[in-house]
Amino acid sequence: MKTLRRYNLKNSFYFITIVTFNRDEIILTNPDLIWESWVLPEPLAWVFLPDHLHFLFDIKDDNISNIVHDFKIKYSRKYRDIYGSGRVWQNRFWDHIIRDNNDMKRHFDYIHYNPVKHDYVGRPGDWEWSSFNKYLTEGYYTEDWSVVDERAFEGSFGE
Repeated sequence: MKTLRRYNLKNSFYFITIVTFNRDEIILTNPDLIWESWVLPEPLAWVFLPDHLHFLFDIKDDNISNIVHDFKIKYSRKYRDIYGSGRVWQNRFWDHIIRDNNDMKRHFDYIHYNPVKHDYVGRPGDWEWSSFNKYLTEGYYTEDWSVVDERAFEGSFGE
């Protein structure tokens, strides 16, 4: 397998997608394992779906590959301790360096709209495994925000 080279820009915001092995729907069997396994940095926005998750965060002085690697290792160990042996995550992950405020907003909104996109709920506020309701409470979103034209999310998001 070729070595994947990633850009690592200190003090940059990153959007990442991590997908389960064979897209097994295991994440929501125990979503607390994600927070038990995630150390730093604290995500600005996040969503957990049955077979993948998205985070948006500032890597500060760290390295994106190290952050994701550490998370996957910790989560996999905890998951196997509870549910038995087997692969948990796909190799690698999707990352995107946020370029400007518009790009930040687009990825921020994409994360929160993701459960609607995948037909799990009709409105983002109905999905409990997301940071959406925090931002709804803070006034960033309104209750009717979920009426979004999906074409606003053209592009790759690592799904």
